[in-house]
Amino acid sequence: MRQVPVIIAWIINAFENSSQHSEYYVDLQTGDVKFFSALDFPEHAEVMKRLDRQTERFVRLPKIEKEFSLQVKKDYIATIEDQNLKSQLENELEADARYRRILMDYEDERRQWYKFQDEKYADYLKKWFMEKGIELVEK
Repeated sequence: MRQVPVIIAWIINAFENSSQHSEYYVDLQTGDVKFFSALDFPEHAEVMKRLDRQTERFVRLPKIEKEFSLQVKKDYIATIEDQNLKSQLENELEADARYRRILMDYEDERRQWYKFQDEKYADYLKKWFMEKGIELVEK
């Protein structure tokens, strides 16, 4: 198993911010996360093609699947005791901005939500990398 020292928070952030118009790569030698957007920067398309061929050095991060994101939210909601908050969040499962806006009024819960989400994303990414023979190790 190849060990790669990384800052896991950077990888989680990239995973969380990925879109259909951007790509993130992890440099397996340095642990750095690199951002590319061929839509905004056409020259990035060629760079991404080169990185995709350098599989011993670079790995393109996966995109968050909507089903996974929804499941993380559902799992978190199941931990909430406040029935009012629980109901509000259940009604906004599909709307990320409104879901987060509701949590803005509940400081402790908001912090718990981000901690919970980061842990779920980290677990997912570590497993995803393990399947590729790569163990992420915190720098």
